[in-house]
Amino acid sequence: MESSGEITNYMRSVDFQTGEASVYWTDNTGDFQRRLFVSRADGLAVLLITGPGKGAISCKLKLKPREPSKKLDPRQLVEASAKRFESHVAEIKITADKNTLTWENSFTKAYPGSLHRLEGVVYVIAENGMINAEGETLTVTGADQVLAFIDLDVIYDPQQSKINEMINYMAGLPADYNILLKRHVEIHGEFFNRVRLDLGGGEDHNLTTEELLARSTDENLNKALIEKEFDAGRYNIICSIGELPPTLQGKWAGTYSPPWASDFTHNGNLPSAISSLLMGNTPELMLAYTSYIESLVPYMEINAKHMFGARGVVLPSRSTTHGFNNALNANFPGGFWVAGAAWAAHFFYDYYLYTGDRDFLAKHALPFMEKVAMFFEDYLYEGPDGKYIFSPTQSPENSPANTKVQASFNATMDVAAAKELFTNIIAASQELGVNQERIPVWRRMLEKMPDYMIDEKLGVVKEWITPKLEEQLNHRHSSQLYALFDGLPEEIARNPRLRNAFKRIIEIKLEQHWKKGSGFMSFGLVQLGLAAASLGEGELAYQCLTQLVNRYWLNNLASMHNHKSLFNMDISGGMPAVIIKMLAASEPGKIRVLPALPAAWPSGSIEGVLCRGQIQIKRLEWNEDRIQINLVSAKNQTITLETSTEIKNFSVKKGKVSVKKTDKNNSRQISLPAQQEIILEIKTG
Repeated sequence: MESSGEITNYMRSVDFQTGEASVYWTDNTGDFQRRLFVSRADGLAVLLITGPGKGAISCKLKLKPREPSKKLDPRQLVEASAKRFESHVAEIKITADKNTLTWENSFTKAYPGSLHRLEGVVYVIAENGMINAEGETLTVTGADQVLAFIDLDVIYDPQQSKINEMINYMAGLPADYNILLKRHVEIHGEFFNRVRLDLGGGEDHNLTTEELLARSTDENLNKALIEKEFDAGRYNIICSIGELPPTLQGKWAGTYSPPWASDFTHNGNLPSAISSLLMGNTPELMLAYTSYIESLVPYMEINAKHMFGARGVVLPSRSTTHGFNNALNANFPGGFWVAGAAWAAHFFYDYYLYTGDRDFLAKHALPFMEKVAMFFEDYLYEGPDGKYIFSPTQSPENSPANTKVQASFNATMDVAAAKELFTNIIAASQELGVNQERIPVWRRMLEKMPDYMIDEKLGVVKEWITPKLEEQLNHRHSSQLYALFDGLPEEIARNPRLRNAFKRIIEIKLEQHWKKGSGFMSFGLVQLGLAAASLGEGELAYQCLTQLVNRYWLNNLASMHNHKSLFNMDISGGMPAVIIKMLAASEPGKIRVLPALPAAWPSGSIEGVLCRGQIQIKRLEWNEDRIQINLVSAKNQTITLETSTEIKNFSVKKGKVSVKKTDKNNSRQISLPAQQEIILEIKTG
């Protein structure tokens, strides 16, 4: 569009509740607005351009390859993008006909089963205006408004074009932006509005993001900024998930040569990105992850067979349209990493724990867990002490200080993931009444798992369970904390020395990397924050959160991998998970209220948290000596409700529920009826 005179009043905004992006501006003729959303209801993008009056919109519409912003790294993201586009994209065909633009291209590196072509359509409706096709351009003149439907589709069979199908579909849609927006919002808005956080940001919400970032310091972390980034993270992840889970850059790479090929990185990034989906009350979105993992099973079986001579499955550290374990060279033995499938199995089983979906447990979770267990049955062998040896392996991307080589054995992460896997597969099998002959085998395997080992000099749990390999604590990953990423296993909870040794890892990493000013990647901080919250260490979790809030978000609320650089989705999911775990934690039969509350949050509230056991915290509100919690259980059940301090008084404000004291002064046993809201008030000391 050409402007009449100087552009003023320019403003861009995103509405998290509707998923609508808007641009406003004014020229000599009046006010203009461009509005856009990507519809979850109709599966395409909808664009509306409006002006100051009838006939005010005249513009040209054209499809062309995207060019990266010149503000990006000129060599790695701009020049490399042009080279990648030139070498990988061919046979570009752009047409303009009547009210339709089309795009077609092929991919030069296609292989059987991969993407072969890309097709796109723009369908334009110019209200009371004229549309003329000129070469590859549609020219609109004198329209009251312009409505455009935009869709892209990937083509696996190059002989089967979908362009006509897309045009016919668009022609059948209502030519009414508000109708289309409303039915999108009914889906997107319902996802987003399930959870709300209020830490007391108050009037600071009237400030811009730029102003909030400038005002927030490590000594005085701005509460409105925390709340805003919490919302932004959830919004980013919700928008990144459709049929697939979020890639490293979600859906917004902005270059044809994004960092790490914008793939699915399983040894930390993707688990961080999806870590708040269940507790954040969007379990439906987790199915994009589980279905993607299931699509990789044929490749994972080949990985297990050809690399380890084993049955079962091995998930590679990175995957895209295939799951071959090809990240293997002298400097990066990612192909040796064996904890990935067990980590994925955690999310499969956790989906069942949160939702109670027995059909999913029987048809998806347990079958996948069985394949993972099969691998460990073949891969593990006994050492001289009768304990299993995990070899070869890799503790993600780290190397022992005395070898400088990532290829290693007995990585603590592998042991923790295997322990969790066999504990969960036994529970799942018992729930379904299956695998009776395998359960004793798995129990014996659990007995043979190596014990966690403490480095006596440093006072930390070792990253490799052997005295032969020395610690390397200055690494960005914190994989040895795996057991604490999403809970507190009993063997750690009941062992104060072990708890302190895990805690010491977090303290040393924060001291070495933050007090000295060097810092490291964002999802490393997520891992530290999740572990601190699991240990009930609120101040340590808050230290992690302080860095996440102040160092890893841009003014447009895009989340970063490094300090203010390298766009990445990891903490968009990971940071909300840290916050939620600080305020509410759950396991089957137990809810911990405010388990890691920092002193900086003397009062606040959170709504909509989902707990294991099919329980929703409709609202949790607290101040210095009072907690009120609203619970709704999907089924009749008895649970333990636990606080971090002594309970002085416990009362039922709404609902019929029996309350019994336990042998601890900070917990009560309560019976929850199905589908009834229960309101409890707790006075604490």
